[in-house]
Amino acid sequence: MSSTDELTVQEKNKQIVARYSEEFWGKCNENIVDELCSDDFVSNYPMHGRREGKVEVKKMLLEFREAFPNVTFRPYGPIPMIAEKDYVVTRWIGGGKHTGVAFDDLPAGQLATPNTGKIIHFSGTTIFTVKDGKITEELGEEGALTALQQLGIIDPPNPASGAYKTSDLAGNRGEPKDKGSD
Repeated sequence: MSSTDELTVQEKNKQIVARYSEEFWGKCNENIVDELCSDDFVSNYPMHGRREGKVEVKKMLLEFREAFPNVTFRPYGPIPMIAEKDYVVTRWIGGGKHTGVAFDDLPAGQLATPNTGKIIHFSGTTIFTVKDGKITEELGEEGALTALQQLGIIDPPNPASGAYKTSDLAGNRGEPKDKGSD
């Protein structure tokens, strides 16, 4: 296969992922899964866990959308998408306000009360696998810790805990400064 053919496949894969991301995550159109994803499609994010198959992936989005009706996601950064062979990597940001149902699809804790009004904003990176024009896997790493802190489910770090702060680092080596000398 020539490098021109690979580039063509990579560009097609980027177009597939861009359309999926815009429709599924941007517009919350769960039906795009039927068109662009393989029958054995898997989506895996720390905040929602592993979802196998089209039905489970669509269910995850619908449940998230019921809790956060105005949730939106969009590409982020100067180069939001990179492709290599069967893989497409995307960067994104998103968020919304909890104005819907109680929500327990979280790795830690839950929003036991509906309509808390709490707002989440977080970013992430997703690696898509595209084979024969279909997305087979969506493996993401989102700012789950940030979102859980914003929702009040877990506590943010305690600055008084004695943990090192940026100002405690010496030079560029990241070594702690000697607390006894200034």
